[in-house]
Amino acid sequence: MAWSRRPPASAALLLLSCLLCRGVSPQRPRVSVNEISGFSLSPPYFNLAEGSAISATATCGEDQRSRPRSDLYCKLVGGPAIGVPSQTIQGQFCDHCNANDPDKAHPVTNAIDGTERWWQSPPLSRGLNYNEVNVTLDLGQLFHVAYVIVKFANSPRPDLWVLERSVDHGRTFMPWQYFAHSKRDCIERFGKQPNGRIHRDDDQICMTEYSRIVPLENGEIVVSLVNGRPGSKNFTYAPVLQDFTKATNIRLRFLRTNTLLGHLISKAQRDPTVTRRYYYSIKDISVGGRCVCHGHAQVCGARVPGMNQLLCECEHNTCGESCDRCCPGFHQKPWRPATANSPNECEACQCHSHATDCYYDPEVERRKASLNIYGRYDGGGVCVNCQHNTAGVNCEVCAVGFYRPHGIPRESPTGCIPCRCDSRTTVGCEMGSGRCLCKPQYSGDNCERCARGYYGYPRCILPITTTQSPAGSIVECDCERRGTVPEVCSASGHCLCRPEVTGGRCDRCQPGYHYFPYCQVRIHALNKPISGLIIQMVM
Repeated sequence: MAWSRRPPASAALLLLSCLLCRGVSPQRPRVSVNEISGFSLSPPYFNLAEGSAISATATCGEDQRSRPRSDLYCKLVGGPAIGVPSQTIQGQFCDHCNANDPDKAHPVTNAIDGTERWWQSPPLSRGLNYNEVNVTLDLGQLFHVAYVIVKFANSPRPDLWVLERSVDHGRTFMPWQYFAHSKRDCIERFGKQPNGRIHRDDDQICMTEYSRIVPLENGEIVVSLVNGRPGSKNFTYAPVLQDFTKATNIRLRFLRTNTLLGHLISKAQRDPTVTRRYYYSIKDISVGGRCVCHGHAQVCGARVPGMNQLLCECEHNTCGESCDRCCPGFHQKPWRPATANSPNECEACQCHSHATDCYYDPEVERRKASLNIYGRYDGGGVCVNCQHNTAGVNCEVCAVGFYRPHGIPRESPTGCIPCRCDSRTTVGCEMGSGRCLCKPQYSGDNCERCARGYYGYPRCILPITTTQSPAGSIVECDCERRGTVPEVCSASGHCLCRPEVTGGRCDRCQPGYHYFPYCQVRIHALNKPISGLIIQMVM
């Protein structure tokens, strides 16, 4: 396995232009115009192969442990009439592979170095098991792949093989496209109808066009993974096609070499004068692709320190190597990929300058409990680690034991100051004035005495109320009178609470009501005071 340095962006663009403009095949893929329009941003395409690590399971001139050895092979097209006698054997043009000799070495890195050198597999004279050879490209990260072009060298194109991809860095592979010489192989080997039409964005087809024996050398295979599929005209709205084109690794899994019909019996009998003519050779692999940035970047050039990996230069307040999440502090709405009609920018949370991060909560959005930066209750951003003695979904209220005086803006870092109240007799203090708010059994400006109906400061307890049961006995009623109806309790001694009050003693508010014994609904959206007050509770 070897790494190759990825060319600069300008060189990559020039390379792509050449690939798209060459007249080798009328089916060569093209970049659709609509992919670079609208609000969805896309980095440019470039040749991913030149920045990849490439490996092969077998190479001519190397043994199974990658040690040099000499392998005799002969070309299928026959030998020249004149030439070096040692290179012509029984009319065949032959040569040796040897990893020790630079002129006769055919390492797999030749397939992506941009030269006329080539990679070559061992000839079948070394064993028929060399029908099955894999060539794998490790792209180093996740990319969108638009096409794969394979140029062969001094051998025909393979008879039977599969183009595969991995999205988990080579741990597992799945087929992209099948190739077979016969229609029967498509059906029996791959379970696919030969040369079938594409109906879905993730259809895997079997082609017979590229497995013919001719040309005997310098053949080419062009695989378009986007064109001709239903989502190709609107890629940003085609999530299935987007997933189908993703890859971290690409594998060429060769299964059978192409054979001249007259050689079938000799090949089966392992005649070395025949089998030494069968092998695979690749002169060039080009992979047209671009970084996966989910429509939030038009440049992919920064590199991860110490790694051969590119980073999207994210826009729209997105972060991550592939712009796949919102940046800290921008979670008012959930992350979404950009589309041609909307950038789907990540929106800042409204934390009134008291927090730098937040998270999105769909339940908060459903309840319309989060204020956005435009002054509307729209979104589900919840501020994290509110500073400056603040609290709340938007850091909009003071923390327990603090209040904000009248006229102080919510954004003030010194706006929330401590309440001057005794926590043993109060539930906090009033927003704006700082006036202490007494617990139910206390009263006075500073909650320094028992409330009406209570006695024994500082305990301030209720006298026991009695009622007569139907049987004539006296039953004690231990109820909080400020939370009961006038009858206080039933004949059986159960406290009779007001509708907005609950508890065995009618001593607390029902859910959704606040500030016992008032038990009123707090209206967040209008930010109106309750009984003329905005109250800060002490739990």
